[in-house]
Amino acid sequence: MKKVLCAFVLVMIMCVSVMAAEKVDSGILTYLGTTEGEFQEALDDLRKALTPLLTEESAKQEWEDYDLLDGFLSELVRARRVVHFYDSLIAMQMALKSKRIDEMVLPEPVVMYLMAKNPQDYEIQFSLNMMPSTISFGFKAGNTALKKDFDAAISAMKKDGTLMTIQDKFITSVGANDPEEVKFTEFKGSTPIKVAVTGDLPPIDYIAADGHATGYNTAILSEIGKRLKRNIRVISVEAGGRSSALASGRADVVFWYRNTEGIQTPKKLGKNLKSVMVDSPAKGVILSEPYYEWDTDLVVGRSN
Repeated sequence: MKKVLCAFVLVMIMCVSVMAAEKVDSGILTYLGTTEGEFQEALDDLRKALTPLLTEESAKQEWEDYDLLDGFLSELVRARRVVHFYDSLIAMQMALKSKRIDEMVLPEPVVMYLMAKNPQDYEIQFSLNMMPSTISFGFKAGNTALKKDFDAAISAMKKDGTLMTIQDKFITSVGANDPEEVKFTEFKGSTPIKVAVTGDLPPIDYIAADGHATGYNTAILSEIGKRLKRNIRVISVEAGGRSSALASGRADVVFWYRNTEGIQTPKKLGKNLKSVMVDSPAKGVILSEPYYEWDTDLVVGRSN
């Protein structure tokens, strides 16, 4: 009996030690539809709910159907993710380099670009393909006329293949190269449309070393400007400053990156995180139709 008790105590001590050690600090570009605290609370709730499911025989088949046992959700159970929001990619990269965070959570095209540029600095840990993400244009609520114009241009670009052509040029084929310069057509007498570009998701949202905006989003803007016969003026803001730029009138349009669904989990869990883990429009913001989607949403990069 003593031996059994001692063994039990030893196992418990080992479990407590592992649980105490298994903490991972994760950097994420600021979500505008929720706070860091709300995001963390939802993630902790999900981890608490998932833990018993991984040991239940009755849940195994359902987990296998979702192909999650070796994915992000099982990794979430193994280690508690402590979330840190960053207003810019540079700040997050610096935090990773200085080991203030253990990993960055970014869209796959961005990680592929960063790894192509600096293959020695990052490695992919795992991908999460259960949270499709899209890019839309964000407008101040009430600016429905401009939203309507942008929606019409996006629809036409989808139909005639322009969106796919720009995607191939500025995302698929860019590799480790800097995206080429994007030029805007000028229209005499046109009222300029001020658009905020962050540069925080290269090569999707990119600002070159000399300060000019280029990349996929800027190429889309150039094409929309031509179709609307409107002048486009690009301004630079950090990812976390998009809402304030729009609200203050500094920008007429911002890019809005959002997860279109919460993490989809087995039905036995009875919930998902749609209300928190989706970068929903902030109050006073309306969105255009999406014009780009990446299938694999979250990829973790670690420094070697």
